[in-house]
Amino acid sequence: MTTTLSAPHTSGADEEHNRVATTTVADFSADHLLRLLKGDVYAVRVRGLVSGEALAGLRERFVGRDDHGPLATDPQFRRIGHAFSEVAPTDQGQYFADAATHRSHLREIAAPYQYPSDAVRILLDEAWPTGTTLLTSESQKFFAGVARYQQAGVDLEPHTDNIARNLPDDDLDIRRQLSVNVYLDVPDNGGELEIWDAYPTEDDYRELSGERVWGVDRDTVGDPALVVRPGVGEAIFIDPRRVHAVAPSHDRPRVTVGLFVGVRGQDQPLAVWS
Repeated sequence: MTTTLSAPHTSGADEEHNRVATTTVADFSADHLLRLLKGDVYAVRVRGLVSGEALAGLRERFVGRDDHGPLATDPQFRRIGHAFSEVAPTDQGQYFADAATHRSHLREIAAPYQYPSDAVRILLDEAWPTGTTLLTSESQKFFAGVARYQQAGVDLEPHTDNIARNLPDDDLDIRRQLSVNVYLDVPDNGGELEIWDAYPTEDDYRELSGERVWGVDRDTVGDPALVVRPGVGEAIFIDPRRVHAVAPSHDRPRVTVGLFVGVRGQDQPLAVWS
């Protein structure tokens, strides 16, 4: 199993040219997402999604905060807002009840600047032929845009994200799932995005995980096929069915705003959620 996940590591220009599609807000298109969905690239990075005065203002408002709460599934991770994947089935009603409050709270922190998840939604809405909406389940709207703080020394270990694990058990007609993070701060040392080559099935992933509650031991999967150092202000899209991880942040927290992108088909709108 380890050999199917490991691949020779490339670096520098080869890595960027062969496995990462780099673009700008002006040039971003549906084709970038399709290349990611087809597996032609491992990541799509959008330079300057947040820039200039807005980036400086958002960094002032989000970097260095201490009002973030622990992730329910692992208290060493910190966040503002709740991801659907971290709530128990009995708490899903509360998640939906709080979703609008979390959206408003994060927009208030960001004001007068646009909250990064809203910038992502606009980017996707204008690029995708049939637009982009906030994911809705039985007339209940999801929250989108968790602000995450990966504390210094914390390792976000190899894992996958899967629709069956990340969404409620009802007919949302989501066929594929992408994830995107907007980077508000990146440590000087560590915090790199790591991506492995293969897409393990759910059965393979459970075998890789063994007795672990979450994620996969790094020794089990070997070296990543790709290592990307994010830039502040950019957004990076990946297909989270690939095993991926974040290297420990050595000197200060890594601050991101993250959400999932659900794909139903090219003739239907994208849907975003956290």
